[in-house]
Amino acid sequence: MKQSLKNRILNYIRRNFPAKIASGEIEKLAQGIGRTGSNATRRLRELQNDGLIEVSYGNKNHAFYQAIPPKERIKYISDEGKEIIINKY
Repeated sequence: MKQSLKNRILNYIRRNFPAKIASGEIEKLAQGIGRTGSNATRRLRELQNDGLIEVSYGNKNHAFYQAIPPKERIKYISDEGKEIIINKY
């Protein structure tokens, strides 16, 4: 099953937390899977309205997006000894 553009963007921003991601970078991500840049910015606005990401504006009003910090972080150690971190939003 294909992942929606909205979920793909949200996962990308969350993976890069606490970095602020430029809107142009997200537009390139969308274009890489055959979507338009305007479609990506529309999904970014929806995510912001849903309270899942926040936006800040830099020089010349360029938008930068950042994930809302997780409410809870759970750390596990797998049977192989790997540390697994689960973020609950």
